Amino acid sequence: MLYLASRSLRRRMLLRSLHRRFRVVRSSYRERISCRLPPSANAVRNAVGKTRRARLPRGARGIVIGADTFLYVQGRVIGKPKTLSEACRTVRRLAGRSHWVYTGLCLRDIGTGRMRTGWVRTRVTFNPLRAGAIRRIVARMRPLDKAGGYAVQGDGGALIARIDGSRTNVIGLPMELLRRELARFK
Repeated sequence: MLYLASRSLRRRMLLRSLHRRFRVVRSSYRERISCRLPPSANAVRNAVGKTRRARLPRGARGIVIGADTFLYVQGRVIGKPKTLSEACRTVRRLAGRSHWVYTGLCLRDIGTGRMRTGWVRTRVTFNPLRAGAIRRIVARMRPLDKAGGYAVQGDGGALIARIDGSRTNVIGLPMELLRRELARFK
């Protein structure tokens, strides 16, 4: 059985594509970013923390999956916006430019504690956009639960000119890496 230590609807949607049983569980871990660590190490550390602090049902067996996704642009980590205006400012800052999307992934065997970790980095380039278009697009995307305040799917596709790397990473769960690491648990 798989346990997803995330409440993200997008991660659930992606995990369903594996056609394996899974259950969503909460994690009490609070994501942290250290300016002393590279983005990849921060992403993996947060993913590991989520699996370790997952609130599993009594007698659970199987694998816990934790992931942490954020943007990295001009030496700064950008997570989820707290307000709609913050999301609009972030998207305005990204318009016409490229940034990186990092996701750290951790799979932890509940019985043995054995872990597999990894990370993925994807380059995303935005279209040049005007302020009015940004406000309209961001308002339709419900940005407060998305790293950087945008989504690649749906209306968010209008923001993006190009994705170099894993599209599922930009959505929040790099499926190529997840499949590879799940296969290594056998």
